[in-house]
Amino acid sequence: MGRDLTGSLHDNAETAAIFLRGMHSFTDLDPVSKLRFSAFFNRLVNTFEGMYFSHCQRILTASSWRAVERTMSDLISYPGVQQWWETRRHWYTEEFGSVVVEIIAKGNKPKAFSTYNLHELVGAKTDT
Repeated sequence: MGRDLTGSLHDNAETAAIFLRGMHSFTDLDPVSKLRFSAFFNRLVNTFEGMYFSHCQRILTASSWRAVERTMSDLISYPGVQQWWETRRHWYTEEFGSVVVEIIAKGNKPKAFSTYNLHELVGAKTDT
């Protein structure tokens, strides 16, 4: 992920809060928060898709691709990301979509943010 992508999370508390709430439930976000969450995840998933095709073309090493897959798996395991994916999967190539569907099918338990006390944020609204 580029600095501008991750920077949008650490430089803006409101965006970070939307990100964390959206990870829990995309469908429960208000319309403006859905737009912001979707814009962030679209950029992130576009980056992942580019890395996938770089790996397929042997530009990205296997070990680097496995690191990307682990990151994707951690994020995609959250129900909000899966809800978002269902609304946007048609934006991505079928080849990459299959990778995401395989990750979802594994049914991994969300744990990337397990120590972040998300229950304190869920339901909290930010002014948009």
